[in-house]
Amino acid sequence: MNSQFPEFKNELEKISVPVEKLDKMIENTIKENRVKRSRKKIAFYSFSAAVVGFGLFIGSAMLSPAMAKVASHIPLVGTFFNDSADEGLSIAGQKGLTQVIDQSSKDNGITLTMNEIFYDGTRLTLGYTQESLFAIGDLERPTIEVNGKEINFSSGYSGEFITPKKYKGTIDITPTEELPEEFEMKMRIDAVGLIPGKWAFDFPVKQSNEVTVIRPMDVKMIDGAELQLASLKLGPAGTNLKFNVTVDEKSDFDPYMLNFYILDEKENVYDFVGSSGNGETENGIEKANLDYLYAPLKEGTKKVKVIPYIIPMVEDGYEEYSVSLDGQSLPFTMVQNEEEKVKVTDIQHKNDRVIVYFEVLSDAIIDNHASRNSIWLEDASGENLISKDKPLAERLEGNRFKQEFSTKNMKGLKLKTFNQPKPIMYEAFEIDLP
Repeated sequence: MNSQFPEFKNELEKISVPVEKLDKMIENTIKENRVKRSRKKIAFYSFSAAVVGFGLFIGSAMLSPAMAKVASHIPLVGTFFNDSADEGLSIAGQKGLTQVIDQSSKDNGITLTMNEIFYDGTRLTLGYTQESLFAIGDLERPTIEVNGKEINFSSGYSGEFITPKKYKGTIDITPTEELPEEFEMKMRIDAVGLIPGKWAFDFPVKQSNEVTVIRPMDVKMIDGAELQLASLKLGPAGTNLKFNVTVDEKSDFDPYMLNFYILDEKENVYDFVGSSGNGETENGIEKANLDYLYAPLKEGTKKVKVIPYIIPMVEDGYEEYSVSLDGQSLPFTMVQNEEEKVKVTDIQHKNDRVIVYFEVLSDAIIDNHASRNSIWLEDASGENLISKDKPLAERLEGNRFKQEFSTKNMKGLKLKTFNQPKPIMYEAFEIDLP
């Protein structure tokens, strides 16, 4: 894009990223510790792994000619999801599987437009834009009706500021009950940020036909809890897992602490996108319904393993492990726990970037971004130098990764990671695919 808009690079220098929020998200992702819910109430939670949720904020209140030029070339309707950082949504957009809505509602000087929707049974995602004198970005949780009946759901949000006046975002909706293949959807939003109002939408939704549903109903016992794999849905935009967990109310086992890895027969690991859950206790028995979304399976996959795991909780939080790069020789090792280490093999400095090459030394499963074993770089003032363009590590081969950081200065830098417990892994579910 810089070759098309030479002045765009200068404008990017004026963009500030809310690094403290990104730091918090990374820390939460590493810890993967969810707060234990009361077992006497229905519990809902949602988590989204999309880093684009930390949208760029353009420092100038006035739209410069360079930014206006760039903004005019950003597609918003008809190709809304094509350039999404979410692999599944990008595939859905490029295959033309989304439905164009292009419906706007205006109140209190704020215009919301529902641009597109994608629904295939594995996920329901809305793409929207918000325009006002100064775009806010935050939306209040909407009220949603399906065929005239209000539904319960969890939701996740991500997006980015395109200009100071325009915000482009997505809303991931995870209903607590399955939706019909076709329905009329009504949505009402009562606040944008702290500004109240009424933004209402009404449009038809039709499910994509490219979804395969498998209902293994396999059961595993985990620490006294009964874990049932209720369904596996395979779609072009994602892989959806639904679990039912039954456990005695007095048990120390918390179903909402469960996580899962998905591996295919070639040991490919599939990225986690988001999760939600709900549950209630009856006659001393807690019944939890868990919903997980992952990246779409690779074409031709014939078999998958679904591996449950839990990250043990640490009451006092995780300690940092820090290495000063001044005069540091290579390679060097950073210890995360007794059985896991990060071995830094090379550090390269290119213009305004520092690229760190590292290997995760562990017999546990490592995802494609080494999110549980992540590292980060800080300058002498303690500022996190995470790259806004490439905020996640990139798998090279095996457990070898590289990660980019934004800095021109090579002095006073510290590379950090967390001392953290190794995950507890359980017996895998194995599913043959049709």
